[in-house]
Amino acid sequence: MQTEINVTVPFSVEQSAPAVERFRRCAAFLAGDSTALPETHRFISSDLYKVMEGVSYSLMIQPNKELEEFMDRVADLITASQKDDGYLYISHICGNPDPREMGEKPYSWVVHSHELYNVGHLYEAAVAYYQATGKDKLLNVAIKSAKHVNKVFFEGGDPNYNGGKPINQAPGHEEIELALCKLYRVTNDPLYLDMAKKFLEIRGVTYRPEGEGVMAPTYAQQHAPVKEQTEAVGHAVRAAYLYTAMAQVDALTGLNDYTKALNSIWTNLVTTRMHITGGLGAVEGMEGFGAPYELPNLTAYNETCAAVANVFFNYGMYLDSGDAKFLDIAELSLFNNSLAGINLHGDRFFYVNPLEADGVRRFNHGNGGRAKWFGCACCPPNISRLILQVPGYMYAYSKDRVYLTLYGGSQTTIPLEGTRVKLEQTSAYPFDGKVRLTVQPEKGSKFSVCMRIPTWARSDEFVPGGLYPYKQPKQAEVELSVNGQKTDFKMEKGFAVIKRDWKPGDVVELNIPMPVRFVDCIPEVSENIGKTAVTRGPLVYCAEEVDNAGPVQRLYLGDTNEAQAKVANISSGVLQGLERITLPGMEKKVGGITSREITMIPYYAWCNRGDNRTMLVWLNEEASTASIGQQTMAYLRNVKGVNASSVAGGKNISVRALCDGKVSESSADKLTEQWVSEGSGKQWVQVDFREPFLLNSLSVYWLDDQDKITVPSGWSVEYKSDAGWTPLELYVTDSYQMGTDRFNVVHPSGSLEVESVRILIEPQKGKSIGVSEIRFE
Repeated sequence: MQTEINVTVPFSVEQSAPAVERFRRCAAFLAGDSTALPETHRFISSDLYKVMEGVSYSLMIQPNKELEEFMDRVADLITASQKDDGYLYISHICGNPDPREMGEKPYSWVVHSHELYNVGHLYEAAVAYYQATGKDKLLNVAIKSAKHVNKVFFEGGDPNYNGGKPINQAPGHEEIELALCKLYRVTNDPLYLDMAKKFLEIRGVTYRPEGEGVMAPTYAQQHAPVKEQTEAVGHAVRAAYLYTAMAQVDALTGLNDYTKALNSIWTNLVTTRMHITGGLGAVEGMEGFGAPYELPNLTAYNETCAAVANVFFNYGMYLDSGDAKFLDIAELSLFNNSLAGINLHGDRFFYVNPLEADGVRRFNHGNGGRAKWFGCACCPPNISRLILQVPGYMYAYSKDRVYLTLYGGSQTTIPLEGTRVKLEQTSAYPFDGKVRLTVQPEKGSKFSVCMRIPTWARSDEFVPGGLYPYKQPKQAEVELSVNGQKTDFKMEKGFAVIKRDWKPGDVVELNIPMPVRFVDCIPEVSENIGKTAVTRGPLVYCAEEVDNAGPVQRLYLGDTNEAQAKVANISSGVLQGLERITLPGMEKKVGGITSREITMIPYYAWCNRGDNRTMLVWLNEEASTASIGQQTMAYLRNVKGVNASSVAGGKNISVRALCDGKVSESSADKLTEQWVSEGSGKQWVQVDFREPFLLNSLSVYWLDDQDKITVPSGWSVEYKSDAGWTPLELYVTDSYQMGTDRFNVVHPSGSLEVESVRILIEPQKGKSIGVSEIRFE
């Protein structure tokens, strides 16, 4: 938590400067100064709003004058950027939208404009800042916006929007629905809860896109009314935000209109579509759900935002139902996939979270490790705001019950009916299952203390759903005592319930055994046949190259069982204080098989000691599935030829270097064979395939020596198919970037089979273009 407050929050504020500048220019435009229009962008404002939400939570924990002043300055700019009627979307306000992405007019392309997505995050930030400081300037902007949205979408009458007729269409990216629930809670105005329900009710009813890729009806969960949806489909973040809103509306209205659908969707998720780390959205091209049991390891996408949304969704399901099985999934995603999204120092991030790394794939949006920030920077502030909300997830209560929902050192005071109760919790969870709770009611009272007993501690599976059973039955039982005396308890919905007369100073001690466990996977997941995952408590562990003297794919377990595992505290280095696991194992070599110890660390802590290293969650069980050396890039075998508009002379300059599987150490590297253009005119490079190639992504590693060779001023892609040459339509969040020291990745908007790919390049004036490598997936 202190890392978030001291490092991540200030770092995120610094990275938000371009988004703040857009508001400054928008405010100036509305004041009559149009000399410098803001950059055209669909969703960068939402990233700023999430940063502001995280700042607000940090202020609740630790006041900070500078951060509060930042919030006030930005709130002033946002207020000055809002139109008098409440509309707030910079590119349309300033008259420079990209019609393909945003529509010609406000709300004319709701399916992909992100107008309502942006203001949804504004509402969340405004509520958080009001709760943190009592200041209502930003909240008033949110209220004004929400009333505008209600008028334009549900009432009509404003000729400036849709000709005065109600738009009555759900947004392509869900977010405003759950944000309206927060706005309702803080204002107690039923309008906002009614709006949230209306947006849910019209999804898949008043508008259904027709097409493929990002225009497929399932992509934004618009294929059916939400009450009739039964499976998790489409873009994972959008889906989980939708499910979160459905759970919140059910809880706030008490109507349970969506309970049947949500239970079906949740069951589908945990039985067929969730990685063992709590990751959602295994398929890269659409950032979403594939077929049932499509859970790859090396190519798993598992966006950090999707893991964060998985926590939100399951916590909402718990609040609606009281069932701790939802907390088990929230905890799984929090401690594994979500926390993996940020490094231990708090200033580098994962967008993508695979369960295997081969040291070759630049899986993290062109990076072989963590990135400082992203062109689409939704993930860094999302994981930040989640971590800072965790203190609010640790306890819950009803009129005569207190619930310990997450464990960790903390204290709180809870207002029960008839008395206030101070609770102080001491624990080293998730590394230790011992929890000590001191109960301090203001006066002696009878009530229940409910301690969550996770699925991993009381059953033969790691998490609910049957997808990940343990290989061996559990051995040790959970122990619970009050004032040193073992106590009887009954289990209710995953909680051990202790009902008694409590006195000040009573102490509850919970001991949840945490042995190392081997986890299996059902055979429907073909990727994991013949493999074993290693867990301890709620944490998933992985083997990383830095601890195992080389690529970890060469290692396997053989006859090792979980009882042979040893646990030790890491005493030095960046991982100091974490627990590592060592296992006897085997190593496959060119010359044969040898014994070798396998070292594993918590999955969330991987890639803190260097990039482009191998990593493995699911360990091989036998030599037959272990592999020697790095995996090859299969597409290289399908490359028929590589051509370019020109090739400069000189050592190590070659057109074949464009696609040879080798990449420079940095954009300034002059040692690796590479392609450089002759002269500074417009350039192109072309890759032809032997057989039609299913293109999921294309990545370019630009050279830049800060002298004669620089990154381009712009570039684009076209492809050849049966229909001839066609410009590539990019995925909804992609753009043609010119970053250095990394691959710049673009994805097609849908499934695409190509015969050839051509990259069109616009050099900077007087400069040559250089490319180290082009990669395809």
